Amino acid sequence: MDISTAIEGFGNICSSLNNESAFKFLKWVKDNVDGLIEKQTKASESNSDVVLESIREDVRTLLPLAGVMPSENIQVPTIGPNSDCDSQTTEHIDAFCYDDDDIDNLCDAGQMSRNYCTDCGSRNVQPLTFITHSASVKQIKYVFRHLLGDLRGKTLMDVGSRTGAVLYGAYLMSEASCIVGVEIDPTFCQVQNQIISKYQLQDRVQVYQQDIQNCCNLIQQADVMVLNNVFEFFIPQDTQKSIWNFLYQNVRNKGSYIVTVPSIRESLQLIQLSLDLDSWVQEIPTGEVIKKANLLLNGDKDMEDSELSEIHLYQVV
Repeated sequence: MDISTAIEGFGNICSSLNNESAFKFLKWVKDNVDGLIEKQTKASESNSDVVLESIREDVRTLLPLAGVMPSENIQVPTIGPNSDCDSQTTEHIDAFCYDDDDIDNLCDAGQMSRNYCTDCGSRNVQPLTFITHSASVKQIKYVFRHLLGDLRGKTLMDVGSRTGAVLYGAYLMSEASCIVGVEIDPTFCQVQNQIISKYQLQDRVQVYQQDIQNCCNLIQQADVMVLNNVFEFFIPQDTQKSIWNFLYQNVRNKGSYIVTVPSIRESLQLIQLSLDLDSWVQEIPTGEVIKKANLLLNGDKDMEDSELSEIHLYQVV
């Protein structure tokens, strides 16, 4: 049954009742509608979780274990909090494909380790540094079920869409009408298009193999832009400065949102670029949203969860 038939049927029920019965029926609807909406929401979320898990398993089969393609040129930052990512002691892992439980299972199977030996053959070990270039499933649920609100009729763009994790989350957990991924690496574009085709997401999802600086029109149309760890490990500092200047000049759709990891201020400080942020964006506090999300995602509203707190939300002024 489609929505128009359901609405017509509801009207027919009301008109078929006498005034007293119609009043009682409508009062029952009013008293129970919140519960019915909550039940339907949970059913919808459960279904989207199942589909996202299936996508996650498929993406795993298309990537190396580390989630890094041979076509990529990973550049370890020389300054900032990630400058400790020594190639000998850093493990790249895609957080969308592998959560902490998955990593534990990989370690138990001998496919991965959380530690390295500082003195070969001894028990003198240190923890490896783990770095991800994708949003985790928890972060995706937080962004689309708690942080951004209603996206009906909106256009969302993920800059450096990589495996497509944010695109799949936007499709399954929001009603954004247009979901755009921009990814410069051709191999990752192939991965995304395979998933989009298999799960028939092409009615709302498109992926462009492009340098973001060639996507002026797309950027200017976006209502939400996602920048998740997108530049630091892949682009020289001079190019990062060029891209941030480009975004500063073109992301000017008043009232639109920018979701970033890390914060815009931290990203600019790392490359020593000064922009007038106050005339461009206003950061939106997320503390209360995180508490609500924590209660639903972790069972504890006061839990400190860096996966959520590292996500920053801005509105263009």
